[in-house]
Amino acid sequence: MAPWAATVLAALGTFQLGLAQGFFTPLENHPSLLQARLGLEAAQAQLRATQSPVSLQAQGGFSFFEVSPPPGPPTCPNPLNPQCINLPGDARQISLGLTFTPFPFGDVSDAVSQAAIGVEQAALGVRQARTQLEAQAVEAFLRVRLAESGLEVARLGVRLAQANLEAARLREGRGAASPSEVRQAEASLRQAALQQADAERNLALARQTLADLVGSGNATPPRLLVPGEGLPPQVQQAELQLANAQVAYDRALRGVLPVLQGSYTRNTSPNDALTLSINSRTLQPTLSYTNQSQGRSAPQDRINGTLQIGLSANIAFGVLDALEAAQKQLDAARQAVEAARRSSKLQEDLLRSSLQTAEQNLANALQARADAERALAEARERERLGLASPLATLQAELALAQARLGVEQAELNRTQRILDLYRFFALPLSEVNR
Repeated sequence: MAPWAATVLAALGTFQLGLAQGFFTPLENHPSLLQARLGLEAAQAQLRATQSPVSLQAQGGFSFFEVSPPPGPPTCPNPLNPQCINLPGDARQISLGLTFTPFPFGDVSDAVSQAAIGVEQAALGVRQARTQLEAQAVEAFLRVRLAESGLEVARLGVRLAQANLEAARLREGRGAASPSEVRQAEASLRQAALQQADAERNLALARQTLADLVGSGNATPPRLLVPGEGLPPQVQQAELQLANAQVAYDRALRGVLPVLQGSYTRNTSPNDALTLSINSRTLQPTLSYTNQSQGRSAPQDRINGTLQIGLSANIAFGVLDALEAAQKQLDAARQAVEAARRSSKLQEDLLRSSLQTAEQNLANALQARADAERALAEARERERLGLASPLATLQAELALAQARLGVEQAELNRTQRILDLYRFFALPLSEVNR
């Protein structure tokens, strides 16, 4: 091979690879894929929210009192007399708190786990949506090719019917054919014309379907590789449900355990206080500041700090039932995973068996096309030698077009069986066939 020829072939291969990779690009803006990606972004945002290391709480309240005047005289010689104390007309309380999450534990760990499971489910949904769209695009491309071959067959059928009609009319003029044979040839021509019109409509519809998915560019899909082993989405979903059941069981188990609580309050002034608290259920330290318009009075104003330790437990009999229910759900989820694995293995075997059948049918179609090509060459040679009429050659051309149509149909069937495996494993074609 000349150096320039090798350069041209290399450049052509690079160009075709670029077209194949660009075939799936327009699908990035498809509504179904955008919806799946937005769901994934929402799940990721929810996960970030549950993983926030600090959260702020603010609370405020106002009270207004309807106060009667004291029953004593206008002037009270003893200000300690309760009847001489003027009550305020309103009161307020403002609290600000900071909760820290140095590491997820307990209920916080459950929330993080569930949010992470949601992200995995959303990511799986994106992969399924992308795989489905890309498979539809490849099928639409092959259906266009099939419709083009069908139109070629229909046009050759019209040509053959026209030739038969002309031959019948010539025989009728010579008295070798009856008017019935001419009418039959005319009916065959009308039928062939209807089939051509139908083929043209099918081609237009196939092109429109392809354009709706990937536009009207000239990009072609890559040649598909048969996917190997993988983890089907059916099994992945079952495993995620098992993880959710495990989280529910852990939460129910903590509902049985007692909760230890501790807090320390430091009174910085009669109206202000700082509180640091923590509990054994989440291990989240909380620092809060409280301001009250009504300050502490004697002798409570002499208390500088308060340490509180408490223990709480839920001893209701329904808690044990809830724990048993969570255990049963966990066991059921484990069995669901095993059932999904067995079912997916059987389904995969069926899909691969169907692919083998499609490959055998494709091999037969290719052999039939090769036979039709040889038959056409022989017909042309016989026509050149004067041993056969042009009508026989036209019939051989139609047979070859039909054989090519059979190859396109077999190729589409084989590709669909491969795409079934991609859908089964949720494998985007653009990620595997690079």
